[in-house]
Amino acid sequence: MKTTKLRDEKEVLDRQQNVDSEAEKNLEENLQQLETRLQELGSQEEQMRARLKKILDTFGKQKEELSQVKKDLREMQDKHRESRNRYDSLKVKIGEIENQLRELKADRHENERDARLSQAVETLKRLFPGVHGRMTDLCRPTQKKYNLAVTVAMGKCMDAVVVEDEHTGKECIKYLKEQRLPPQTFIPLQSVRVKPIIERLRTFRGTAKLVFDVIQFDPVLEKAIIFAVGNTLVCDDLDEAKVLSWSGERHKVVTVDGILLTKSGTMTGGTSGGMEARSKQWDDKKIEGLKKNKERYEAELEKLGSIREMQLRESEASGKISGLEKKIQYAEIEKKSIEEKLVKLQQEKKIIKEEIGRVKPELEKLKNVIAKRGTEIQKLEKRINEIVDRIYKGFSESVGVQNIREYEENQLKAAQQMGEERLRLSNQLSKLKGQLDYEQKRDMESRITKLETTITSLENSLKQLQKEEADAKSVTEKASGDIGQWEEEVKEWKTKLEECEKEIQDWKKRSSAAATSISKLKRQLNSKEAQIEQLNSRKQEIVEKCELEQIVLPTISDPMDTESSRPVPYFDFSQLNRSHLQDMRPSEREKCELEFKKKMDALISEIERTAPNLKALDQYEALLEKEKLVTEEFEAARKEEKEIADKYNLVKQKRYELFMEAFNHISGNIDKIYKQLTKSGTHPLGGTAYLNLENEDDPFLHGIKYTAMPPTKRFRDMEQLSGGEKTVAALALLFSIHSYRPSPFFILDEVDAALDNLNVAKVAGFIRSKSCTGGRLNLDSDDGGSGFQSIVISLKDSFYDKAEALVGVYRDAERSCSRTLTFDLTKYRES
Repeated sequence: MKTTKLRDEKEVLDRQQNVDSEAEKNLEENLQQLETRLQELGSQEEQMRARLKKILDTFGKQKEELSQVKKDLREMQDKHRESRNRYDSLKVKIGEIENQLRELKADRHENERDARLSQAVETLKRLFPGVHGRMTDLCRPTQKKYNLAVTVAMGKCMDAVVVEDEHTGKECIKYLKEQRLPPQTFIPLQSVRVKPIIERLRTFRGTAKLVFDVIQFDPVLEKAIIFAVGNTLVCDDLDEAKVLSWSGERHKVVTVDGILLTKSGTMTGGTSGGMEARSKQWDDKKIEGLKKNKERYEAELEKLGSIREMQLRESEASGKISGLEKKIQYAEIEKKSIEEKLVKLQQEKKIIKEEIGRVKPELEKLKNVIAKRGTEIQKLEKRINEIVDRIYKGFSESVGVQNIREYEENQLKAAQQMGEERLRLSNQLSKLKGQLDYEQKRDMESRITKLETTITSLENSLKQLQKEEADAKSVTEKASGDIGQWEEEVKEWKTKLEECEKEIQDWKKRSSAAATSISKLKRQLNSKEAQIEQLNSRKQEIVEKCELEQIVLPTISDPMDTESSRPVPYFDFSQLNRSHLQDMRPSEREKCELEFKKKMDALISEIERTAPNLKALDQYEALLEKEKLVTEEFEAARKEEKEIADKYNLVKQKRYELFMEAFNHISGNIDKIYKQLTKSGTHPLGGTAYLNLENEDDPFLHGIKYTAMPPTKRFRDMEQLSGGEKTVAALALLFSIHSYRPSPFFILDEVDAALDNLNVAKVAGFIRSKSCTGGRLNLDSDDGGSGFQSIVISLKDSFYDKAEALVGVYRDAERSCSRTLTFDLTKYRES
């Protein structure tokens, strides 16, 4: 009764303390949640700022890359412009060289002797370092008119080979003998004896010059040139040459026509010796130089590449610029979105900090109240304990404890320890009983017997294994010996294989050399056959001309032609002079042909003079009438050609305009439609698609390049896109073409086969927006494409659930035919 009131007060305080403790716990949890949320917002802000920094860095890099690509594009365009100019100039130069080659008769073939001499000199230059080359290759006249004069002045020294010293010349002669090559004349620079140039000869008046002065050469070869031409003079006409050679002091003189006057008084001229043909070797050098220049220009032209490749590179650079601009646009959108999110995060952090500032004082106040009340409760407990200790003081002293609470605690602890000890002993007792029963029931003798039997069997197995081990060792030793023997055999076979491979390589080299030789011989054979064909055609022309002019050529039967169905005339050359019957060089034949033509022209003119045409006036009037008719026909044909050309140009221009109208419309709509097919919540702008003409001036000569860039994808060729991306791009092109000339309806057969569920939903939504009632009403919308009706064959429910009606086809087993089911979905469509 004494403590009842105090206990009631304490109970009231305990209840209040519990309520406040619960409120304190809730406030701490709220505070913890707010701080956790604040930390999360802080980490999100850091991530967003890092993302923003990364975007800004990427943005800057992309801008730099864009400016660099634009700069590269400008440089590429400048370079391509320069390349085109260079291309045109090279074409002009090549054309000029071809004209010069035609003028110089560059199609003339080198005869066999000159070819052998050139090849032999090249071989000597390659084998002996002191060989300079042939005289014709080391010098040339300053002007073309001196070609024949220099050739006559040099005489046999024209084909001579210039060497450094006498020893080199001897080695070259030895090599020529060993290889059975034609003999050559060698001029050793160190040991050759020459007379000095007489300077007085350079002061002669008129056209006289030293042959030495009209030759271009390397100063190192001066002695060889002086040895070849000496103090020979050259002049323009024969009279001046006679004066120089035979009046007063005598000199060796040659005219530009090739007439040679010697000091002894002899005069050499005409075409004997083939001097004209030899003089054309100087032109051959010029032809060779022109051919080398042409090859060099053609190689440079090939390095420049084609104009189309340049246009393709420019188109790729333009596509890259477009892609970078799109990336920069996406980066700006993402940057703006992150900045907006950062503003929202900062606002939320501000609100949370204000809430934390409000909760913390309340929590501190509540903690103070709880601490104060806890002190009061402790005081009440102390008073209650004092009263209880006074009441149970006698009992506590009798049992030897300070107070009744200590007694209660000791008694409870002792009872608990006794119960635990009793449980432990009972468990140990039951365990010992079970172990005793198990040991009593065990049969040890049978187990021992079994173990002895096992040991005996194991010993026998051990002996057997030892015996097998010995056998295996002997077999291994024998196998090792066999392996060593086989390795030696393998080494021998490898050596033989290497020898065979070397022999194979040698045979391959021989075969390649033989193939090269065969190809060279084939080329020579083809050239000879071409020459024979040309000669046959010339022969046929001469025969036809003779037939037209009624000239009878002496012929005999060909003794070699026995089975020919059509006889070929075999001409009798026995009436010709002996000089004409001998083999002549091409230059001699040309000269002989010119002489015959001159004789023929003289005879024809003489015939015309002796037999005048009395019907010339009548023939002239008839020809005038015929010329008038032909002129009228020509004018009519030219007028008709002009009309047809104008009509053709009109049709061509109309075709171009119609095509460009369709192309501009389709290229203008394809990007809008592709964006509709690819945009989503995460990518609101969608992808990019555009068309480029490879040749805008004449689009029918080349193709159209279609480029599609799905969202977040960089620029790449259409072949590198996935199957679904190609399908979406193809559908965008299909709908764009349809928007130009709409068809009544579409039949789409499983166009969604390569699409995933997301793209299936996008394509289905687009087709529904254009196919259903609302889409068909707006036939000329600005969002790309026109309304249309469509029949879609699909196996995906996410596609056909967007339809207005379903048609199912199934097999009727009873009637052995196909049946259809129809279902109207407009009744169930959400409003």
